[in-house]
Amino acid sequence: MLGAGPAGAATALTLARAGIQTVLLDAADETIWKIGEGLPPLARLTLHRLGVWERFATDGHLASHGNRSAWGTSQLAERNFLFEPYGPGWHLDRQRFDASLRTAALEAGALPCAARVNDARLLSTGVWQLELTAQPTIRARYVVDATGRASWFARKQGARRLNSDGLVAVAALLTPATQGTDRDSMTMIEAVADGWWYAALLASGQLVMVFLSDGDLPATKAARTSAGWLRLLAHTEHLSRRVAAHGYCFTGEPRIASANSSRLDQVTGTQWLAVGDAAAAYDPLSSQGMLAALEAGERAGAALAARWQGETEAFASYARSVDEHWQHYLASLRFYYGQEARWPDAPFWQRRL
Repeated sequence: MLGAGPAGAATALTLARAGIQTVLLDAADETIWKIGEGLPPLARLTLHRLGVWERFATDGHLASHGNRSAWGTSQLAERNFLFEPYGPGWHLDRQRFDASLRTAALEAGALPCAARVNDARLLSTGVWQLELTAQPTIRARYVVDATGRASWFARKQGARRLNSDGLVAVAALLTPATQGTDRDSMTMIEAVADGWWYAALLASGQLVMVFLSDGDLPATKAARTSAGWLRLLAHTEHLSRRVAAHGYCFTGEPRIASANSSRLDQVTGTQWLAVGDAAAAYDPLSSQGMLAALEAGERAGAALAARWQGETEAFASYARSVDEHWQHYLASLRFYYGQEARWPDAPFWQRRL
């Protein structure tokens, strides 16, 4: 297992519970805060299936009771989770969430290995040989690429990354002047001429706020500095008001990350498959990233277990499931972007309309 984020950990957990020995290779810096903090109410079912719901429910994540969005209009519209059959959604402490999933996989029998793969080759015996950094070489019957959007292993095998757009996220972690004054746990979304913003309160009392636009546009380039980011924020109506009301200030500089819709042209190959963002990555507007990663981990683990038992079509079935989910996602994304038509001449919105 190359990578131990949510998709990799969910895959390893599924495999370990099926009695298949799994090595969880990961050398990521766990102290860096990560973008991607939302789980919708439906995730409760997935967490139950993975057997981690009780652990999750006591981990101190912040319950989120809905969304407020200024999208297609300057007025905020509210979607409340009050009548959701699965309860609220959550704003995650990502470091704690990712660590908890890894711990669950290790407790189920997965083996940890804090190393990076320098090289991989398929031997004539039909076994992968992985050359590691500062660790002994290991051999594996199957390899799972859970390296995120880099999809390092799959691309090394000849798979190509297909990008549908150039969306990037410029994120900041904000701290209030006085802890506890902001109690709004709803996700806030606000469209602007150059793209859109979202904000999510964390259990720590900090606010994650993210500006999303295409990487080649002037606004995105300006947002890379705290001064430029704040100038853009000043053009919002609702989010700038929230920041001012609670005296939020920067914790460090803005962080930029790819947030586009992209996927591999092939998600399986000779004794390997890709999972999570390595296979297909989603625009944050879809609110599918974290849940999709967990569900993909389940499906990938089941496909590998079936292949282990001799089901030759297991990988092909998994690849079809990735493609079906992708096509449904694209249709949904087109619909939601189509609801915002206030700036038809702005480059960001022209590209999506």
